[in-house]
Amino acid sequence: MPFLMVNLDDPADCRRAMQQLRGRVVGAQRMTGPCRGGPGAGVPRAAGRLPLGQQLRRIRHRGLWPHLVRIARASAEPRSLMEWDEALGLPANKMRSLKAIMAKLENRFGLRFLQPATDGSVDAVGNPRYEMVPRVRRVVLRLAAEEAGG
Repeated sequence: MPFLMVNLDDPADCRRAMQQLRGRVVGAQRMTGPCRGGPGAGVPRAAGRLPLGQQLRRIRHRGLWPHLVRIARASAEPRSLMEWDEALGLPANKMRSLKAIMAKLENRFGLRFLQPATDGSVDAVGNPRYEMVPRVRRVVLRLAAEEAGG
């Protein structure tokens, strides 16, 4: 990491330092987009600034894709991770592993696959229930139909 040495008592030195810093900020913005919070902030444009359909097309080539399609095709009813295991016919705790993989992709692409149930419901044991984000569900189903159609 480079260091910027500035004599704060010298106005000319301060101006030169500010020019250098502005150049660095502009260069960083070209790489990541505007400096602001929220999804995609600090994420390279290739991943975080793409439309949802293109992001999911990139994810389609990963092992998680068939599971996302199965979740999208299941009813929109909120379920806990254990209930998702049962509904999808997965081995016990497989959905926990899938949720962890989803979290990595969510962070990388700045999106969400599963969100806590809007009604805040929990299962019999007290685990929170999750539902697929409606917009993501629609796009996953559309891409799955394209895939099946040829």
